[in-house]
Order: sequence, then structure tokens, then C-alpha cells
Amino acid sequence: MTKHVLFTLDLEDHLGRYDSTSRYPDVTRRVMGRLAERNIKGTVFTVARIAEKEPGLLREIASLGHEIACHSLDHTPLDKQSPKDLRDGTARAKHILEDCIGKEITGFRAPIFSLVERTAWFVDDLRKLGFTYSSSVMPTRSPLYGFPNTPQEPFKWQNGLVELPCPVGKLGSATLPYLGGFYLRYMPQGVIHRLLRQASDTSCLWTYCHPYDFDDQEPFAQISGAALWTSVLLWFNRRNTMQKILSVVDAQSSTTLDAWVSSFTHTLRTFDYMPKPAEGR
Repeated sequence: MTKHVLFTLDLEDHLGRYDSTSRYPDVTRRVMGRLAERNIKGTVFTVARIAEKEPGLLREIASLGHEIACHSLDHTPLDKQSPKDLRDGTARAKHILEDCIGKEITGFRAPIFSLVERTAWFVDDLRKLGFTYSSSVMPTRSPLYGFPNTPQEPFKWQNGLVELPCPVGKLGSATLPYLGGFYLRYMPQGVIHRLLRQASDTSCLWTYCHPYDFDDQEPFAQISGAALWTSVLLWFNRRNTMQKILSVVDAQSSTTLDAWVSSFTHTLRTFDYMPKPAEGR
């Protein structure tokens, strides 16, 4: 049976510039153009600063039929903010994006999948802010952020918020998020398709990538706050990203995460988990 994979993009400037030197607007337009050629639509999780700096870009993306969702105000991980700043910043981000495109924003993705055990209290705030789904959990151990105790299939939090975890697959003893980031770029295409065949029919499968993943012409630059090896890893091996994306995503699987949630919410189980209260709330 063919496994349908949805397209998602995390729209941000990985170097944090958001000025005339930023490469993401042109790269994103090229990516959107390639998707339009195949009649592929998906979900673009957007840092709200982009709505302030490049509002025309977001309106172009929305006009092509893609869903605009929230990727925070400025890409600060959840655990790097106070509860008040996180709540207020996310509310502001949602308002900025909605004002830009004139549509309600229903989806949220935490920067770097930083919805983990110590930040799971934020699920209640997301629901109160009007989000209907989150795509913020990495359901395995990770060098950065992981929440291995959560289900690997889509589920509902106890407050009704739908969670669409990052798709993962088993390769030997490792459980890897093979449909996105440098995993997608560095894994051979045959291995990606082998892992894809492992997925259950109830999975919500989606790619995750960033404008820089497609930008093979970008000069090397070290990312602020990142180790040199991390910056090198993120810079290499970008040339075949679009080819790999198009090998798993096609017009038959062309829909948004919001549309998927609307169709399948009633089939999802509730995760029996009570988050710990945030410190300093």
C-alpha cells in the first residue's frame, strides 16, 4: 500500500538575520514554484518575524493553497523563555500571522521540537490560545529535544489538542526522524523508502525541512550559538533535497495538516498524561 506523505516547511532564517542579506525569501519562492508544478500543497510553519519583514511572501504562499501555521515569534525554544513570555509571545505570533494573511491560524510547531516533558504544561496554553493542533513532539531521544514517552502515532492531549508527532522509523537500534532535516538529506533514498514502508496506516506522515535545506548555493557561515560541526553538518549535502522530497510527496498526498486533523480527529486516542506545572507560573 502506498504511504501518503504530506509536505511541511519550517519557514525561518537559520542565521537569524531577517534583513536584506537573508536568502530564505528567494529560496522559499523557488521551493513553492517546484511544488506548484506538481500541484502539491502543504503546511508552512512560519516564524512571525517573517510576517513583519516579508508579508508579501506569506500572502503568496497562502494564495497557492498552502496552510500557514505558527512556528513561534522568533524561533526561541520553549524552555528558553519564562512561562509568561512564552504565552504572550505565542499569542502575539498568532495575531501577527492572522493579521498578515487574513485567516485563522490553527496549527503550532515548537522550535526544534522543544515540546518535551518539562515544557508539556504549555499544551494547555496552546489550547486556550485557540490552536486546534500541535506538531511539536519528537517521540524519541534526540541530541537536542526529545519526548520518548509520547506515542509515535497522532494522539490527543487530555485537553483535546491534537498532537501530530514527528514521523520516526527504526533503523537497527536507532529510532530516527527520517523524513526531515539533515536525516532526510544524508540518508540514501532507498533507506528512506524502507523506513517509510514500516509506518502504520494510521500514521500522519510529513516531511519537515527549512529553506536552507534546499539552498546549495549558500556560502558557509557558522550558526550563532551552534558548534562548528553542527554548522558544517547543516551546510553540506543540500543539492538533492528537492529530489528526495518529491520522491515521497506527490499530488495524491497533497493536503494540509489542518485538513488532516479535521478528517481524522475523531479516530485519535487520548494520551493519558498529566504535565507537571511550569515553574514560576
